[in-house]
Amino acid sequence: MGSKRKNAEVSEKTSKKSSKSRSNDKANDKANGSSSNSNSSSIKDKVSISIDITNANIQPVLAKFTSAVPPVASTFDTYKCLDSSKKDACIVVSENEKIEYVGQNYEDGKPLSMGSKYLVGVYDKATNTVTFRQAPIVEVRTVIKSLKGAKGVHDRVIGDKVVQARNELGEAFGNKKAKAQIRAEVRNKINMDAVKGDMDVIEASIGERVSSMPSNKDLADDADLSRPVPKYNAETKVPSEIFDMDDVLPKANQSQINIIPLLKASGAEDVKQKIAARSPFLLKKIEGILNVTKPDVASLRRALYLGYLIRFYAMQTRAIQKRDSCIQSLGCSPEIADFIYDRFAECTAGAINPDGSPIFVKTAATETKLACHISVLMLSLNNWVMYPSEMAADLGIPSKKAEKYLQNVGCKIETVSADEIAKHTFGKRAKLGASKKAVLIAPIKFPKPGLRRA
Repeated sequence: MGSKRKNAEVSEKTSKKSSKSRSNDKANDKANGSSSNSNSSSIKDKVSISIDITNANIQPVLAKFTSAVPPVASTFDTYKCLDSSKKDACIVVSENEKIEYVGQNYEDGKPLSMGSKYLVGVYDKATNTVTFRQAPIVEVRTVIKSLKGAKGVHDRVIGDKVVQARNELGEAFGNKKAKAQIRAEVRNKINMDAVKGDMDVIEASIGERVSSMPSNKDLADDADLSRPVPKYNAETKVPSEIFDMDDVLPKANQSQINIIPLLKASGAEDVKQKIAARSPFLLKKIEGILNVTKPDVASLRRALYLGYLIRFYAMQTRAIQKRDSCIQSLGCSPEIADFIYDRFAECTAGAINPDGSPIFVKTAATETKLACHISVLMLSLNNWVMYPSEMAADLGIPSKKAEKYLQNVGCKIETVSADEIAKHTFGKRAKLGASKKAVLIAPIKFPKPGLRRA
C-alpha cells in the first residue's frame, strides 16, 4: 500500500510538471511570435538617418530677427560667398513695399556664431529618410526704404567726464533718491563753455540734417503712396479709369472664384443663399448682372469677391485667428482666402494656435485698407456713386464712418433728398434718416490729414 501511494504521488507530480512545461512552451511561443511581429513592424517603420556636411546649393538657414518680423508668407533669396576663405558666409535678402530685410552670418570678417554649429533635419517621405544639413545662423536687420537716403551725423557726447564723476559720487554715498536726482541734473544741464568750441560742428550737423529733410512735396507723395487704397491714376478725368480693378482683384485670382452656382441659380432666394454676405445692395447688383442674356463674368466675380470682403469685415477677432475655420465661414476657395489674409490680416509674431498654426489678427490699418477696397468695389458696381447709409448698413457701422471711408478713396459727399435715397437704396436701414451721397470725382483728390490739438 505504501509503495502504491508513493508511486501515485510521483506520477501526479510528473503530470503537473509536464502540464507546466507545456504552458510555458506556449507562452514562449506567443512571446516569440509577438517579438517577431514587433521586429517586423519596426523593420517596416525603420527610418534611415544621414548627415550631409557638404556645402550644398540648397541648405536651410536659421534666422534671428533683431527688430521687425516679416509676414509668414515672405520669401528670402540666399547668396553665398565665392571667397574660399569664407566658404560658409551667406546673405539672405527679402523686401516688401516699405522695408528691406538683410541678414548675414559674417560681420567684420568674422562669423557671428562662434563655437556652435546647428543641423536641421529634413524628412523625405518617399525614401523614409532624415537628412541633417548644416544651417548657418544669420542675424536679420531691417532697413526702412524711405530713410535710406537720409544723411545722419554722429551725435556728440557732451560732458562725459562730469556725468561719470557725479554718477560715481552718487553711487558711493547717495541713496536711491539722491542717485536719481544727480542723474537727472547732469542729464538736463549743458556746459555752455564746452559747447562754444563746438558751435561750428553743431551748425554743420544742423545744416546736414535740414538738407536731408523731405520737402512738402516729398511728404505729400509719400502720403499718397502709403494710402490704403488700390493702385490709381491721379491724372485721368474719367471716374471709371481712376482705380486699377486688376489690382483690386488680380486676373490670376479671378479664375479661383466659382460663378457656376450663381449662373445656375433659379431665383432671388437661391442667389441669396450663394453669396457670403447678407447685403441687400449686393443681392440687387448680382440679380441685375444675371438678368441679361450674356452676364458680365468679370463684374459677377467682383461682386462675389465683395461678398467675401464684407463677410471678412464683420468677423470677430476669434474667428479670424484660425485660417482654416475662416475659409469654411467665407465659403470661398483656399486660394482666395489666402489672398484675403495676405492683404487684410497680419500674423502675430511668436503667437500660435493650439494646433501649431500662426494666429492672425485685423489691425486698425488693415481694417481701414479692407474698408477702402470694399468702397471701391461698391462704387464700381454702382456707376461710381454710393450712398453711405447703404454701406453702413452692410458693414454694421455708423453712417459717419462710412462717409469717412468713401472720402478716403476720393469721393465727394453731397446732400440729397429723401426721395433719391428711397429710390436708389435697397435696405430698410439704408433709407432711415439718410441724406448723403458719395460721388467719385476725377481727377481724384484725397482728403488732407487734419491737424490734431496737442
